Amino acid sequence: MKILHVTAGIQETCGVSCFVMEIAKAQADAGHDVCIVTTMTCGYPTGNLNVQLLDDPERVDFTPDIVHLHCIWNLYVHRMAVWCRKKNIPYVLSPHGALTPWALKFKWWKKIPAMLLYQYNDLKKAKAFHVTATAEKKDISRICLKQNVITAPLGVNFPDENRGMKEKVLLFLSRIHPVKGLENLFNAWSLLSKEQRAGWRIVIAGPDDIGHQQELKELAGKLNLSVTDFSRDLQYGKKQIHGGGEVSAAVYQEKLRESQSEIIFTGAVYSGAKEYFYKMAKYFVLPSFSENFGVVVVEALAAGTPVLTTTGTPWQVLEEKGCGLWVKPEVAALQNALETLLALPDEKYSIMSEKSKAFVKENYLWETSSEKLLTLYKEIITKQA
Repeated sequence: MKILHVTAGIQETCGVSCFVMEIAKAQADAGHDVCIVTTMTCGYPTGNLNVQLLDDPERVDFTPDIVHLHCIWNLYVHRMAVWCRKKNIPYVLSPHGALTPWALKFKWWKKIPAMLLYQYNDLKKAKAFHVTATAEKKDISRICLKQNVITAPLGVNFPDENRGMKEKVLLFLSRIHPVKGLENLFNAWSLLSKEQRAGWRIVIAGPDDIGHQQELKELAGKLNLSVTDFSRDLQYGKKQIHGGGEVSAAVYQEKLRESQSEIIFTGAVYSGAKEYFYKMAKYFVLPSFSENFGVVVVEALAAGTPVLTTTGTPWQVLEEKGCGLWVKPEVAALQNALETLLALPDEKYSIMSEKSKAFVKENYLWETSSEKLLTLYKEIITKQA
């Protein structure tokens, strides 16, 4: 089977990029001819995959049996949907959270015209939809789309078992954007007593989006929370990634050791350094208002790091499986959850950590998600013939 994946860009800090690259690798490993069309890779390791960098996606040098489009509200992806219809090539579409109520409201004045002009037609003409979490199915049916919807979650590449002692760190590793709910986290943290917070730090590891990092630093100042920001000091790491280099875990380790602040901004982290953060942190925090999946949750759990997240994410299973907490995206709820986790005895923490790893190993393999999608592709191609 010849499979073409289309995404506007590939960045190592993006969950969508992770999905596209890893699912393409799994499909290629299964013996299929796979191609990715995009505008940039930003140093993301592509291995032996056929990745074509094209400003015009219609110039692709590949004749697919099926096309998988990733994300919406993007003219690059829209042009490929038009190309598919011209060539009578079926396409599957993954919204990747772009149809959640929160996402639709965000910059709605741009999305309403786009929906009327082209987006709804692209959605309507898709042969099927792929989502990464069951909750996302409701987002599709809510706008009167009737096609088949398949759930295939993001997988994870498991880190090696060698790890040091967990540190008193609450890790957030994602883009710094209002949807991530970091203001609520800061407010909740400030409500804890100094005794409860003693020795603990919040590490914010991720790229700044739309200038939100400065807003958070100003909020921290108002809340009398000490802040260290060495993201600019390590910007060379972000630049080097384009040439294959990166800031090492040892550099971050030294920087964290030097800082005594409660809140630390590190900037974007990559590869081995990212694995270091997951292993080092005692808890992972994702206080988002809306999240269609959150691959960072799976990555954290795989490293034995329990997760605190919100009902704005599809992770209610965390409490069912005993590997984290799932609370409302509100200050009071986050405060209560933080109090619970920070006071957890070591013995109970160890059990939660082991349950975290076991849960991921049982449920999140790239090969499994790839097989689900391949079955869907085959069904569509058979009907198209």
